[in-house]
Amino acid sequence: MNVSVSGPLRVAIIVFGALAAAAAGTLALFTIGETYALVTATTIAASSVIIAFTAPVVLGRVVVVVLIAALAGSVVIGGYGAAQILAALTAGNTGPVDAPDATRLATAQNKIDQSNGLSSFQVTLTEDELNAVLLDALADTDTPFQRVSIDIVNSVGETPLIEFAGRFKGGDLTVTGEVTARVTGGRVDIELLHADIGMFTMPAVAMNAVQDMIGRVADLNRALAKDGADIQQVIIGDDQVSVSGVSLGGTEVDASTMLAAFGDLSGLTTSAVDPVHYEPGVNTATAEGSPIYLALGDSLAAATGVDGYAEGYVSQVHRELSLRDGAVYGLQNLGVVGETSGTMLSGGQLDQAIAAGQDNDVAYVTIDIGANDLLGHLGSEDCSADITAATCRARIDLSLDAYRRNIDEIFATLRDAFPDATIVFLEAYNPFSLGFEGRVEFETVSNEALNSLNQIAVEAASRYEIRVADGFTPMQNTAAATTHMTSVPPDIHPNELGYDILTRAIMSALG
Repeated sequence: MNVSVSGPLRVAIIVFGALAAAAAGTLALFTIGETYALVTATTIAASSVIIAFTAPVVLGRVVVVVLIAALAGSVVIGGYGAAQILAALTAGNTGPVDAPDATRLATAQNKIDQSNGLSSFQVTLTEDELNAVLLDALADTDTPFQRVSIDIVNSVGETPLIEFAGRFKGGDLTVTGEVTARVTGGRVDIELLHADIGMFTMPAVAMNAVQDMIGRVADLNRALAKDGADIQQVIIGDDQVSVSGVSLGGTEVDASTMLAAFGDLSGLTTSAVDPVHYEPGVNTATAEGSPIYLALGDSLAAATGVDGYAEGYVSQVHRELSLRDGAVYGLQNLGVVGETSGTMLSGGQLDQAIAAGQDNDVAYVTIDIGANDLLGHLGSEDCSADITAATCRARIDLSLDAYRRNIDEIFATLRDAFPDATIVFLEAYNPFSLGFEGRVEFETVSNEALNSLNQIAVEAASRYEIRVADGFTPMQNTAAATTHMTSVPPDIHPNELGYDILTRAIMSALG
């Protein structure tokens, strides 16, 4: 007669079943995946409970032995794998790294160096050249890796898929996996899709830690882009990576090369400019008062082109609002020379604006952004030589595509941060609108490009209840009178009259 399990044996089956389920499930989680881990743990735990209440004593004793063996085996195997990882990570970040291929590194570095000093850049590296750059960067990176290599497996037009393999400096341990990449806010974001370290497959719960480690090594921003660069497009596929964007770091667009496309300026006739004049405002970026007027933007917000903040549109708008409303408004002008929509997202200005809103009551927000996204490409060799060329058109299109993504995110962030504030976007003007429309292709096409840029922002503004100030139309055909374009060297920024016109555009939008 079979006697069912009871008493201490039943307890032993349940306890060891739970321990074995946890140990085996954890091992499965880190070796074959989350689904298998759940199935393994659930099966062992459920089977143990069923056996504990239904099986005969003999079978129960056998099951206890099997559960103890499963528990011990899982602990031993898992412990061995964990010891490998611990040995690799505790060995430290010091030690030699594998040397890159000198010829390919030199070729890659030459491509990168050729883009230095240009208003915009396009750098294309082969897979072999990129591996050389990554190995070279590895020597200066605080990382436990001795070697990292990548393999681009997708074709152009497909979702980027890069397989990587790395070896740690300490122990005999490797890491392999897959990443994808996308451009977000002027930077290349690398997303880890899958990773195996030694015998372990990283589950989702551990992916963030591994991604940070991989990201520090496979950092395309560091490997391919200059400091202060706004990456607008990355094309990955067919064993190469192409990165395009505009150069920043406070470097202004060199208008001289673009003016060469106009030829003789002796026949220049400027459209009549409607006289307008605003008194100077505060000659600082900040002013005490409450609530505050918060200004974001590029060199226009920073009042480049005049003697100081007082004659820029931000200070003038601040003064006009205070007079109109009979209020003592505070001011925080966060404008950054050379800012693009990408660097506004990744460089800190937008974060500063949000922080200002947490500490202050914000009544008004103005923003001008986008001109530098485009002007850098208009100043490129492709566009300066022939603005109608397909290569120039491609540059303009990639800039507009990046701007469309970025401006929507910027507007969404501002509206979320300042739900009750009046927000005004100032459209970009064309500094090459000198009055040769229809006669000089550079002016005609640049007008079209700036108009397209503005239209993208107008469409986005309508989604977030943001007002639009027309800074484009009143500056048309007036650049000789409203900017420093006829100075030597020419300068795209407004003079006092130009800033007065932009001030009136914003005040008109404010009603």
